[in-house]
Amino acid sequence: MICATTEIEVGLDGRGHTIVRRMYCEAPMLARVVGHPSASMLTLAMVNGAAGPLGGDRLKFRLHVGPGAHVTVCSVAAAMAQPGSRGEQSELSIEIAVGEDATLDWRPEPTVSVMGSDHRVDVRLSTTGTSMVSMREGVSLGRSGEPPGRFALHERVTIDGLAVLDHETVFAPGALLGPGANGGGRSMTSLVVVGSDLPTPCVDVSEHCMRSSVELSHNCALVTTRI
Repeated sequence: MICATTEIEVGLDGRGHTIVRRMYCEAPMLARVVGHPSASMLTLAMVNGAAGPLGGDRLKFRLHVGPGAHVTVCSVAAAMAQPGSRGEQSELSIEIAVGEDATLDWRPEPTVSVMGSDHRVDVRLSTTGTSMVSMREGVSLGRSGEPPGRFALHERVTIDGLAVLDHETVFAPGALLGPGANGGGRSMTSLVVVGSDLPTPCVDVSEHCMRSSVELSHNCALVTTRI
C-alpha cells in the first residue's frame, strides 16, 4: 500500500512567463516540465513512478494555477488501476484551484480499470468566472478481452465559490454495465469546460456511441462521451 502526495504551484515570473513556483512529488505521481520555458503555455507531463494504483493505495494530487498563468497537464501513459492483495479500494484525490484570468488544459490519458480492481477518483475543481478550463477525465473499462473492475468518478466544480457540478458515475461488472445502466460501452470520457466558448447543448445516440453536452451555468458545460 502506498500513501503519496504530489503538490504543484504554478504562477507568473517577472516577464509574464508561466513557471513552476513549487513542486513536491512522491511516487507514483511524478511531474516533469516539458517544452520550452518561454512558451506561452507551460506543459506538465505526469510520469508513473511505480506500478498502479494498486488496491489500498491512497494518492493525493494538488495543483494551484495562479492568476494569469497558463498550464497544460498531460500524462505519458495510461494509469492501470490494479487489484491489491487483500481486495482493498484504491483512491486518487485531485484538488485543482485556478486563479483569475488563468488557463488550464487538463488532459491525462484515461485510467484503465483492470479486472478485480476497485478504484475511486475524486476530482475537486475550484475556479473563477474569468478562468478558462478544459478538464478531461476518462476510463477504459478493462483490458482487451477482459471485464473491468469497479471504478467510481466523482467530480465537484465550483466557480467563484458556487457549486455548478457535483456528480458521481460508477462502473462495475454486472448490473451497472447492463442495458438499464451504463450499457455495453468500453470507455467513458467526462469533459468539463469553463469559459466563454462552450459546446452547444446536445444529445447524440448511435449504436456504438452516446454523447451529451449539458450547460451547467452560463460559463460552464459538461460533455460526456461513452463508446
